[in-house]
Amino acid sequence: MPVGRGRAGSHTSLTDAARPVAEALERYGRVSRGVISARVRAKTLSIKIMKLDGALRITVVSKGSRQELHVYGITSAKAGVILGGSDFAGYKLNFSGE
Repeated sequence: MPVGRGRAGSHTSLTDAARPVAEALERYGRVSRGVISARVRAKTLSIKIMKLDGALRITVVSKGSRQELHVYGITSAKAGVILGGSDFAGYKLNFSGE
């Protein structure tokens, strides 16, 4: 695997909703798997992309949980293209801080 791509850190847990998102993004940049929050009330699957200094915070929300991913080496436009494809048709895609 080329340097700068794949999984960052040692935290390996992913929610069922966040797994395909993380796997898709790991092909293009580094993904740090973050905090999982339980007991989240949501009616639909959603992905929120927020710019940070030097990274993106991608929050994946499902009916019962929310997980944050930090992504390095990908712009928000590129993340939008990756996550806007037919593989993620069931997710609502939101951009924050643009």
